Amino acid sequence: MSMHNKHPMVRRVLGALALTWATAGAAMAQAPYPTAQAAGDALVDAIATSDDTALARVLGANYRQVFPAGDHTQAIYRFLAAWADRHDIQSEGDRRAWLAVGLSGWTFPVPMARGGQGQWRFDLQAGVAEMRRRTIGRNELAAIDGVRQLAQAQARYAQGPGQGRYASRLVSRPEHRDGLYWPAADQADAPPFGPDALAMGADTPLDQAYAGYRFRVEAAPDGKDFRVVAWPAQYRRSGVYTFAADASGQVLQRDLGGAGAVGMRTDLAGWQPVAQ
Repeated sequence: MSMHNKHPMVRRVLGALALTWATAGAAMAQAPYPTAQAAGDALVDAIATSDDTALARVLGANYRQVFPAGDHTQAIYRFLAAWADRHDIQSEGDRRAWLAVGLSGWTFPVPMARGGQGQWRFDLQAGVAEMRRRTIGRNELAAIDGVRQLAQAQARYAQGPGQGRYASRLVSRPEHRDGLYWPAADQADAPPFGPDALAMGADTPLDQAYAGYRFRVEAAPDGKDFRVVAWPAQYRRSGVYTFAADASGQVLQRDLGGAGAVGMRTDLAGWQPVAQ
């Protein structure tokens, strides 16, 4: 049975709620700014005051995609200190701009876009994509460094406990020294690679994967050669390229389209060397 005519009090309550929700929605609507500089200033003010309502007004209702909940005090202090050192607006054509801060010119990942009426807003969707691009870049650099360090650890292993043979795995089996890492009782028994190896394996949970990558160490049957491989834990989310190195020390890369790890027998023809 309809309450439309029978309960005027309900109608008033629902009307009040609707007005409240509409007002809240308006408060969360993203604000336009006459210039990119004005948009940048509004963002800095919102960050400096830790004002969630202001952040929603500047970046939009989904601002948590950029500022997740939690204590970010130290990051805020670093940002504001960099802004105080130096800040400017870097234009990219006449419809896109970035807020740059600090002596290094670091840019806030969410760009500002100029709309058809000449007003500026932060483009949150483009910012999320830019953050992912930067994350992938950092992860890939860390993966390259990890592959190089593991290759160097293989050399130390062969000169020490391997007695001329390379390790066949990343982490040693219990009571064995067949991997690059093992828990050491003292410095005399120190492994050639550190405990980071525990977060590098293929069975590491996604959210704990070392720099968003998984690693594998293999040795040739005679132990005279090896291959170190790093591949994205989540293709196109934590990384794109797969990296590989052998006893030559050269690191190669290739986009395998999510295929992941490669082994000793994988033909590396067509792989490109990573710039030093």
